[in-house]
Amino acid sequence: MQPSAKLQNELASYFAKGRLLKFDKGEFVLRACEEPKGAYMIQRGFIKVYSIADDGRENIHLIYKPGEVFPLIWVFKGVVRNIFYQAISPSRLWLMPAEELTELVSQSHTASQAMILQLTNQFHIYARRLDNLQHVKSMDRVVFRLLFMAERFGERDGRQIIINAPMTHQIFADTINLVRETVSRQLEELEKQKLITHKGRKIVIKDVEKLRSMISSPPDMWPDTKNQPPNG
Repeated sequence: MQPSAKLQNELASYFAKGRLLKFDKGEFVLRACEEPKGAYMIQRGFIKVYSIADDGRENIHLIYKPGEVFPLIWVFKGVVRNIFYQAISPSRLWLMPAEELTELVSQSHTASQAMILQLTNQFHIYARRLDNLQHVKSMDRVVFRLLFMAERFGERDGRQIIINAPMTHQIFADTINLVRETVSRQLEELEKQKLITHKGRKIVIKDVEKLRSMISSPPDMWPDTKNQPPNG
């Protein structure tokens, strides 16, 4: 087991002692400016975090996946933000009082390392989003986002990578400040080029390296994706 996975499992074991909450798809975990009841760790499901733009559109900041903890800015700085946390699939979350988490981090070397890893990963996600939005052309934004999702949610299936997240075209568009129709057209074009396909509602990347060659400064990928032949 990798050191990061071990840290993650140990952090999960702490949260598993807390209260388990269930949320249906579309249900809010937190609304804008709502005081959290504690720190949440996702056991199962996906939570999108977004604000509302001046034109009424959702501006998705990130999508949390199983094993991730939020809202850490509130836990460690006491800041309640004007953003929404909403389940985009049936989800189960552990809830731990914030004071218990901060005490745990101050007393446990393992817990503090695990929390540093959580914070580092979240910083990485936000940095990637900024990198993504620097691309002006819509196709470049879409390709960058596909590569990022392969890095964050991808699972190997032979030479393909399945993006294991409930990513509708609307959610996809809201993560990169484009309208849904534009994203749909670009995804259709990539499908015509046989670079992606769909497996049910999941996006499947068929040729990662060709996608990477389409844009300048593509996101880094895990080593076996970027440099080595796939397993299987």
